[in-house]
Amino acid sequence: MNNKRTIVITIVLSFCLIVVAVLLFWGLDNCEQGVKVTFIGTIEEIYSSGTAYVSEIKANDTNLSGSVVIDLPENREETFQVGDKVRVGHDGTTMEIAPVRIHTLTIEKIK
Repeated sequence: MNNKRTIVITIVLSFCLIVVAVLLFWGLDNCEQGVKVTFIGTIEEIYSSGTAYVSEIKANDTNLSGSVVIDLPENREETFQVGDKVRVGHDGTTMEIAPVRIHTLTIEKIK
C-alpha cells in the first residue's frame, strides 16, 4: 500500500514538473515570436496610458519613417524615461492613424 502511494505521488509530481517546464519554455519562446521588424528610436514622450511617442532614428527592414507610438510593457524589469534610446520589435503591421501606431512585441534600452 505504501509502495503504491509513493509511485502515484512520484508520477503526479513528475507530470506537474513536465507541465511547468513546458509552460515556461512556451512563455519564453512566445516573447520573441512574431517579431518581424525592429527599429531604433528615442523616447520623446511617455503617456499615462502606457504608450510612448518615439522618434525613429534607424530602421531595420521597415518602411516606417518619422515618429511612432509604441506600447510600453506593463510588467517590465526596465523603466523607460524620456530621452532613452530603445530597440523596438513589432509584428510589422501599422495602424492607419497619425502618428503611426504599432503593436510592440519587444522593447529594450540601448546605449
